Amino acid sequence: MKTLANSLTLIGSVVLIGCVGYLMGGWWDDRRWGWVVIGAVVIVANLGVVVVRLKPTPKPRDWTIDEVRAVIEPIHGEVAQIRTLRRADKGLSLVQAATLVSEARGDDDR
Repeated sequence: MKTLANSLTLIGSVVLIGCVGYLMGGWWDDRRWGWVVIGAVVIVANLGVVVVRLKPTPKPRDWTIDEVRAVIEPIHGEVAQIRTLRRADKGLSLVQAATLVSEARGDDDR
């Protein structure tokens, strides 16, 4: 389902870039500079969406509890520890990071 959403977002962004680009030609000829600026902003924003959607997502690495403890040990507070672990592994989801931190802290028995 996530692939379908990404594909539809990509297609929509490309179609919008094409339509606004076409309209900008007429606005340029009519000297409607305000609309040209707005069109340029819309195109740049959608180019950003395309770049973000096409950027590959890194795969999370396999963490051991000892490695997680070594990373989060100097950090106080569970939220800060989760944030630190996610900075160390860009492919780690929020749920995975929270689970690993909870296991490393020994909070499973609550």
